[in-house]
Amino acid sequence: MKRTVIKLGGSILVDDRLRQALLEQIVELIQAGQELVLVHGGGRQIARLLERLGIESRFHDGLRITDEATRDVVQMVLSGLVGRNLVAELEAAGVHAVSLAGGDGQSLVATRMAAADGTDLGFVGQITGTSPALIDHLLDGGFTPVVACLAIGRDDHQYYNVNGDQMAAAVAGGVRAERLILVTDVGGVLDEEKRLIETLTPTAIDRLLESGVASGGMRPKLRSCLEALALGVKEIRIVGAAEERVLGRVLSPVGESRAPGTTIVQESGLTGMFPAQEHL
Repeated sequence: MKRTVIKLGGSILVDDRLRQALLEQIVELIQAGQELVLVHGGGRQIARLLERLGIESRFHDGLRITDEATRDVVQMVLSGLVGRNLVAELEAAGVHAVSLAGGDGQSLVATRMAAADGTDLGFVGQITGTSPALIDHLLDGGFTPVVACLAIGRDDHQYYNVNGDQMAAAVAGGVRAERLILVTDVGGVLDEEKRLIETLTPTAIDRLLESGVASGGMRPKLRSCLEALALGVKEIRIVGAAEERVLGRVLSPVGESRAPGTTIVQESGLTGMFPAQEHL
């Protein structure tokens, strides 16, 4: 059976219509025998609570700068509010699910990420080690893992905020998933003319990043696709949540003549571009 990791962005989860449509598809796929791991963000929800608390939201190169106060809010929102609500909705639909953070079972450990230009990102983590044991155990027992974008520090044992797409790539590599689907509020990757790019290779991704055509949150998303390929994930798809039955179409065993979104494929003979994560 092919194991699939699906990443749900926080901007999607605050839209009741989109969230419900996606969860209905996820439930159908699980009940049909698909083995799914869900990774969720929560950027919009985090921003709302930070605003209520009078804490400024700051970003650098598409990543949220996370000081200690922001880290505490991130932890509360992701591991608490968003994860628990998703579990409740899945359970109501008849799917047994468990909300996890990276520190649970040391499934994902991280070190502090350093920005290329030296900007202090605070408690933003880069995944450096994975252990599939807990997620494997849950899947074997018939539970759907719902993973928040939090990893535990290898040395300091504090929680780190991890970009959702980077987290999804690390989870996919760690649990040996064959497929990674990044569900976004856009239909895929766009070129300089704002046209959908149907297929990308690592070389083409490098060009988009170097030219600046890929900007904002798309930059870490594309870097995460490169990481996932290097970790052995065979099939990556960036798709729009609003497309009709998008998950069913992507995961259909029959397939369609024109698949939704952007497909990321490996170039023949390309070796890993990122250091392999340590398996704990």
